[in-house]
Amino acid sequence: MKIVAATQAKNALGQLLDLAQREPVLVTKRHRPIAVIISMQHLEDIVLGERALQTHAEGYVGSEESMNILHGLLA
Repeated sequence: MKIVAATQAKNALGQLLDLAQREPVLVTKRHRPIAVIISMQHLEDIVLGERALQTHAEGYVGSEESMNILHGLLA
């Protein structure tokens, strides 16, 4: 993960946006982490992963088992 100071991030935003397509960029202010720049793809992957974990925790049975249940109901 690339780490940059807020001032550097402000002055090189375009370059950091390009870099964020490859890896997250941590932005610091006074040597403290304040933000992370990530690509939309990475964000979507995170959100979809969290949704998958949530549905699993709620008892989602999966597509194959769902089809078996549906076929059993229709028979």
